[in-house]
Amino acid sequence: MFFDEIYSQPDVMVETAQSVTAQIAGLSPLINDPKRIVFTGMGSSHSAVYPSVLRLIEGGVDARLIEASELLYYQANTLTSNTLLIVVSQSGRSAEVSPLIGLANRCGAHVLGITNTLDSVLHQHSQTSLVMKAGAEATVSTKTYTCTLVLLHLLTTWLLNQDVNESLNAITALCENIRPRLPQWHEQMTALAEQWTGTHFIEYLGRGYAMASATTAALISKESIKMPTEGMNAGQFRHGPIELVDGDFTGMFFIGGEPTLQVNRALASDIVNHGGRLALISQSDLQLAGTEWIAMPVCPAALLPFAEIIPIQLFCGEMSIRKGYEAGKFRYIGKVTEQE
Repeated sequence: MFFDEIYSQPDVMVETAQSVTAQIAGLSPLINDPKRIVFTGMGSSHSAVYPSVLRLIEGGVDARLIEASELLYYQANTLTSNTLLIVVSQSGRSAEVSPLIGLANRCGAHVLGITNTLDSVLHQHSQTSLVMKAGAEATVSTKTYTCTLVLLHLLTTWLLNQDVNESLNAITALCENIRPRLPQWHEQMTALAEQWTGTHFIEYLGRGYAMASATTAALISKESIKMPTEGMNAGQFRHGPIELVDGDFTGMFFIGGEPTLQVNRALASDIVNHGGRLALISQSDLQLAGTEWIAMPVCPAALLPFAEIIPIQLFCGEMSIRKGYEAGKFRYIGKVTEQE
């Protein structure tokens, strides 16, 4: 089931893009001129927001990303009557959703809910909502995550007064490029899982848009493989954690593009020179000896997270089997986190 959900992603991403484009056409212009936009969520819903926040900041918008639990208990004062609060929850039923809506109502903030579930608290009680078309998902998040990325990208395009149909076409083209790559990625990740079966820790590195991929990769690895992992900004890794690197170090590096391509390449080279094992997820082959290259399709930088997480999903499935677990199955929690 886990692998079926992974392979379904190009189709549901296109379906989501088409549906959301139509939904956005009906959004009120009144929510497109807030003084501040605050995004909130938990887990992969939180990670998926980061590329949108970067795009909005680049466009001169006061945009912030705050974990839902932190917003409730420690940063509630960021919400005002001039705030657009965008709550992202794939289930729409996470423990923090109802209290957040109540908080926003008391502050006078407008709530825009992002969810995959029509009969959820978030969809039914937000002033405005957008619904993805990921379909039912029984395992660790795969298609709900990538469909969240799709929805948020299109919403951000609209908030920036850019061409939503142009973004729809770019997403559709990327999905057409992803579909034939899935078997190749699966074969490559199966081989990598065989090589790395004995590892006890994986470091995921990235910068910029790729931070969404690094933190989500670490999360789904913990959930699937039941193994300690870390998703870290590659710049932060230079400031001390690089001391971890030796012959026992295993990492995956989302290289991304400019303006940090060369500094990322230099860091990857240093990790390998210090004895670490490293897989590079990038659009071009950096030709670093001792690394595994996972090739990404050519696409705009802001769309790269749609593709670069998929090989990691496949890796998690194959690695979990080798660790003795059912691929994508939780042990202690359910699909929806209903307790804080």
